[in-house]
Amino acid sequence: MRIFIEKTIGLIIIALAIIYASVYMFLAVMGQVIFTKALSDLTGKKVTVGSFLVSPGFTFELRDFDIEGLAKSKSLVASIDVLRLFRKRLVFRKLILTEPQFFFNRYPAKVVDVHGSVDIVTPLPEKVPSNKNNKALPFGIARLVVKNGKIVFIDQTVSPSSIKIYLQDIDASVKNFYFYPTSRLTDFKLTAVIPWRDNEKQGRVELSGWLNSLKKDLRATLKINDIDAIYLYPYYSYWVDLDKARIEKARLNFVSEVSGLNNEITANCHLELVDMVRKPLEIGQSEEKASKLTNAVLDRFKSMDNGKVELKFAIKTKMDSPQFGFDNFKSAFENKLLRG
Repeated sequence: MRIFIEKTIGLIIIALAIIYASVYMFLAVMGQVIFTKALSDLTGKKVTVGSFLVSPGFTFELRDFDIEGLAKSKSLVASIDVLRLFRKRLVFRKLILTEPQFFFNRYPAKVVDVHGSVDIVTPLPEKVPSNKNNKALPFGIARLVVKNGKIVFIDQTVSPSSIKIYLQDIDASVKNFYFYPTSRLTDFKLTAVIPWRDNEKQGRVELSGWLNSLKKDLRATLKINDIDAIYLYPYYSYWVDLDKARIEKARLNFVSEVSGLNNEITANCHLELVDMVRKPLEIGQSEEKASKLTNAVLDRFKSMDNGKVELKFAIKTKMDSPQFGFDNFKSAFENKLLRG
């Protein structure tokens, strides 16, 4: 009986070893194909990899990883959940991105003639045609880590030219991030800096919170300190003239407490002017109306908020189609002037 048990245990161990070796060899040969195809199906973009390495424990590393026009990374280390792979779900126990770069473009609306009428449409980035017969595997990440990342946002909707906003030195962690329905909470945390202009103080970004993608619930806190309002001037140039107002420098701090339930999102925002430098009047120069109006507005705000210049307002939007822009600040500004 004892010999039988020992032989059975030995056969089980050998079988498990064979299965392990088979899966390992399969990933070594087909892992790059599976990974690139899954991401290509998910993003609609061409995916390329410089080199692909597999180590025991089903952990692999991709070097010079690139999603055409969307993202690239010096190194990507990932560990696959093999059991879920057999259940036709591509889930990573961990995914570590080193020096990744992400690229986002906002395109202007175009006016086109449709059957004799004028419509405004927003062009979408071109996508690589996908085969409808090949559906993407359900995709998820149990733990995502970003080290020293960078985001490049190019907004081509502002005139007369586009504006670029960079987020760099990004360190982020995300837990339970899935692209298929699940009741698990997604926890996220991010820190980054924003280099506005040469020799100018950098902005600092902090984001933390959680979301339930299945129920569309959300709770998050966003803080952006040392915002360079002059750099962002193209967004509000149509209703403020900085030269006539004699505003040379201006820094802002922004905090938003975001909460959501059943897709209904409310962002309680607080924007405060923490530093402003005005251009001095030259000898014999008379003060223009815009400058006098700026003085009056600043004095009015300070009298309403104990010497501070700040805006407090709420934004209502949807989680599945969030809407947010500089018009929210403009409306809050005008409403506060009316109250004053």
